[in-house]
Amino acid sequence: MHVLIVGAGIAGLTAAIALRHKGIDATIIEQASQLSEIGAGIQIAANGSVVLRELGLEQAVAAKSVIPGSFDMRDIRDGKLLWVAPLGEEGTRRWGAPLYNIHRADLIEILADALPSESVRLGVHCTGFSQDDNGVTVHVEDGDDLHGHVLIGADGIHSVIRKQLFGEDEVQFSNILMWRALIPAEKLEHVDLPERGNYWFGPGRTLITYWIRPQNLYSILASVPSGEVHRESWTESGDIDELRASFADLEPRAQAMMDQIDTAFLTGMFYRDPIDRWTDRRVTLMGDAAHPMVPFLAQGACQGMEDAWVLATMLEHYVDDPMAGLQEYEQRRRPRTTRVQSGARAMVKLVHESEPERIKARNGRWKGMQHIDPMAEATWSFVWEYNVLEEVKRPAGEVLGLSATREDKRMERPESQRAFDMWKAAFTAEDVARGHDGMREGYERFLTTHFPAPDDLSVENAELGGVEALRVRAAGATAADNRTTVLHFHGGGYMLGSAKGSVEYAGRLARAVGGDCVTVDYRLAPENPYPAALDDAVDAYRGLVNSGVAPSRILLSGESSGAGLALALALTLKMAGDQQPAGIIAICPFADLTLSGASIKEFAGQDPAANRDTLAFMAASYFQEHEPRDPLVSPLFGDLKGLPPLFLSAVEGESLYSDSSRLLERAREADVEVTMVPVKDSVHVYTLFPFLPETTETLNEISRWARRVTG
Repeated sequence: MHVLIVGAGIAGLTAAIALRHKGIDATIIEQASQLSEIGAGIQIAANGSVVLRELGLEQAVAAKSVIPGSFDMRDIRDGKLLWVAPLGEEGTRRWGAPLYNIHRADLIEILADALPSESVRLGVHCTGFSQDDNGVTVHVEDGDDLHGHVLIGADGIHSVIRKQLFGEDEVQFSNILMWRALIPAEKLEHVDLPERGNYWFGPGRTLITYWIRPQNLYSILASVPSGEVHRESWTESGDIDELRASFADLEPRAQAMMDQIDTAFLTGMFYRDPIDRWTDRRVTLMGDAAHPMVPFLAQGACQGMEDAWVLATMLEHYVDDPMAGLQEYEQRRRPRTTRVQSGARAMVKLVHESEPERIKARNGRWKGMQHIDPMAEATWSFVWEYNVLEEVKRPAGEVLGLSATREDKRMERPESQRAFDMWKAAFTAEDVARGHDGMREGYERFLTTHFPAPDDLSVENAELGGVEALRVRAAGATAADNRTTVLHFHGGGYMLGSAKGSVEYAGRLARAVGGDCVTVDYRLAPENPYPAALDDAVDAYRGLVNSGVAPSRILLSGESSGAGLALALALTLKMAGDQQPAGIIAICPFADLTLSGASIKEFAGQDPAANRDTLAFMAASYFQEHEPRDPLVSPLFGDLKGLPPLFLSAVEGESLYSDSSRLLERAREADVEVTMVPVKDSVHVYTLFPFLPETTETLNEISRWARRVTG
């Protein structure tokens, strides 16, 4: 087999090396006349380092790079430490390989030196390709065409190969410009810059800085809003006065560092949206040609290296059928890179917040993450922990896609598969890329599209103790018929959801208990961290009581985080001496915001609605600087004695199942009357899905239980 690769960047060079490692001949076609990489520093995390190790190149990289001791995130104006991600020896042990900071030119040189000179054709401009049943031909300008069995487009964000395959698609501009500069060590002798990731964040701007040659050369990436400067060329030196103007209000250490910059280059931060296909018969894409991403997960190079190893492995496996090899390569890679692309854009949004309240919320979330995730695993493990050398040995369907769920995961019944697929598609790549704002819109769309309120449902605005809510009454019921009121708290990790989105489910709860369901629009994190949601829950309960509804006729209800909030409300009422409600309905409760439940790890990749990374992001957004083991944050750790009867249900196999199983044990130990309904072959908060038989069965159980506990 002979493989043609267009593009001699990091991805293309690594692919050629990996192919030769597998005994496959490869030729790279590069339009540049020499491999001189302009730029500054690049980070190779553990998931890229393992590829370099397998190819025999890690030692060469280590000799020219720096292993940072940590990522230290600081406020750009006062230098306050916001968040730390441990690296160095501790990180190497955790992730299986070091993270290296290296100059792009040094890495390109190491990769090029690993190939025979005749395998890299410089100064050859590709104008397109043609293919047939026997092979593929690359057409070149002013030269002889090249022929091979397979063509790989590794020619970057403006790929000629991608354009011919799929037509012109829009390059997206992030509205952020990036200054890149290098400072010799002798100019920084008076500045305390340890061998760490020294990062600063301010309104709409960041400083990402680190050593790339040990005590020899320092790299700076300074990002600013696009309106502050206007050049976007790598080949044109920027006006340093413009750079200084954008960073005029720095803390002293950052200022001392920036004062040493003499020249800098400026470029725009561009990306493309994920596409549905990379491959056409004998031609496929890799690296930035396939999945160009913003640099704020530092994964552009690493994802290209992962591509290279999977591509080489698949072509080795399918040596007699390279088209099948390319199809499986794409099957294994595209779900993962889509997730990484979206995560990188979400990180860009997070670190470039400009409004004071949103910056405060972001910093609070980071503080919260330190409480429950000291190794920063929830942020980085989905990229750093991935060992492509091992993953490529697994079945192709086990790759985790955007929902962090195995692509081949299948349920036992068609109706449960339908619910699973709905959860899996709840958030688009664009939703995830926009952070909690996009996820909030996506969740509302998911609920209102799939579970619209029926026309005959009575829905009225209500205000309970100053808290907005919706009163939902089943068809045919009147206020005079009302015997029981459900006070319901929607799920969404304290960060998503609304009363409006829960109306359809509230109507079914109202019918089940033969009364009303009042669904509460409590304040959401991260804008409104703990105790905002709990304060609203308390006010809503007391407002309901003050409106004339006896506590003995009130049932608290919630699903997921809403169930946790209902339990925290009951604990608060007990502490305050208020009369308890008649009972609590907790469906698939999120009751432990420390994420210590065994099921979160045990069922990783199987639950499309909840995974550790998203749960940590939501939980830390809620409790922020507060202690997560506080029972009013994580009611699993509370004294449950004296609480009213509890109706509990959860799905065996969901990420949060341990919250329910441990809650059941603690309730029994506290002599709380508890009814547990375990469910198999279903999804998180299954009761949202009215077409599931288990939903009907559970609501019937709730109906019988409600009649009993309300007398």
